[in-house]
Amino acid sequence: MSGQYTCRWFEPSDLNAYIRGLNETLYEEYDEARFGWKVRDTPWSLGFVSIAVVEHGGEPVAFNSFLPLRVRRRDDVFPIVQGCDGFVEPEHRRMGLFQETLRFMFKELSGMGVEMLMGFNFSGSAGAAQKVGSALTGDVHALCVKAVDLAERSVEGEDAVDVKSCSLEELHNIYERWAATETRLHYHKTPEYLRWRHSHPIRRSSFYRIRDAGEEGYAAVSLERDGDSNTLFLEDYAPIMQRSRVVSALIKRVLEMGEPINEVYLTAPTSSPMYSAAQGLGFTPDHLYTLIMRNIRGLEERGKKLYRGGVELTDVGRWHIASSDVF
Repeated sequence: MSGQYTCRWFEPSDLNAYIRGLNETLYEEYDEARFGWKVRDTPWSLGFVSIAVVEHGGEPVAFNSFLPLRVRRRDDVFPIVQGCDGFVEPEHRRMGLFQETLRFMFKELSGMGVEMLMGFNFSGSAGAAQKVGSALTGDVHALCVKAVDLAERSVEGEDAVDVKSCSLEELHNIYERWAATETRLHYHKTPEYLRWRHSHPIRRSSFYRIRDAGEEGYAAVSLERDGDSNTLFLEDYAPIMQRSRVVSALIKRVLEMGEPINEVYLTAPTSSPMYSAAQGLGFTPDHLYTLIMRNIRGLEERGKKLYRGGVELTDVGRWHIASSDVF
């Protein structure tokens, strides 16, 4: 990056340029309400808006946002950031500005306790992240299926699955019972986090307690308006959902509520049991991510692999990843 460019953190005067650019590059409808929810209201805020901005001639020309989150494995919880919304103005592309936002972030956050960068990146940004030391750890797909196809499909054992509505507090209690002994890494879900995550400005969430074969689990789903119908997202769930009969029973329970639903989406690593269960129900890939990770501070590096307390973080098989984890 030449001396004509400088990197800094986001300022309130950047908001209009940020919203305009995201609507031109990533979103159909990004507005101040979504910005406020995602960036200002997050329970894990670092105390400032953690969006790196590249400035040229006094004007912002590139943005890269880093959302603070927490990762949990049993009783161990540690802070990370997830790279999410960003863009470079067309006339300033191919100047290394995206990589510069990453270098700026690594330097700034290394003294704030943040340990790792994660990102669910499209191919172009994954390659740029790799150039500044990020490891490409595996593929994660957003999968979809027509709701009518699921409604017409009969899955053996689905009638024995018990699906009941529950409160967010009940969902959190089920999560805690699971997380207390779960060895897979996942995003930590405190009550504050869950209230924030499911207060999305354009999605309506509902929560379910699930019992199957003597095992208890939970699921959170959301509806997003799409013309005269809705899109249903399987946002979050316990591993009990990695069975085709449980996925089918849950979706049919939601369809019984009478809301018009066109498509159903979920997100899963391609190597996960959830991916296999979804394929068995007719889900197909809609868009593809590469999961990237990079050490910011304190992690053990062995080649391209990252370890914390002897646990390999870059092994996607050690993670429980759901749709609501992708920002």
